[in-house]
Amino acid sequence: MAGEGEASKVKKNNDVRETEDKVTKALIIDASGLFHVRNAYAISEITNAGYRLITTSLVAGEVKDARSQALLDLINIEILDPDPNAINSIKLRNPELSNADASIVALASSMVARGVEVSVLTDDVGLIKALRKYVKGIRIITVNVKGRNKP
Repeated sequence: MAGEGEASKVKKNNDVRETEDKVTKALIIDASGLFHVRNAYAISEITNAGYRLITTSLVAGEVKDARSQALLDLINIEILDPDPNAINSIKLRNPELSNADASIVALASSMVARGVEVSVLTDDVGLIKALRKYVKGIRIITVNVKGRNKP
């Protein structure tokens, strides 16, 4: 996980923040997004546009390198986990997805269903296909990685 800071706290009951304000825009960040983002300032600007930066504990658990762990803390990303039954449902329909990827699809789906404007930052082709298939009205932001094709 992201360390001992605020980013390492797992929020329960689908509340993104422990305040009464409602989330209207969220950027869910996949591990691949964290690995390939080179400019933390660009991500911090997204928060200035009203987006909450979110990932799941399964994704945060994939982050092993020091640079990406530092980025998690620097951008003050919030950890939010979807219902485990929703993750299992996604996995049953898409067994090729990792548990972390299925958690992103489940989280994005539940947030969109609650009226949140959701974007996902990733370069994972399988995740992108699953998001497009199961989450209507989502915006996908891909990270350009040299030598890699876009989906």
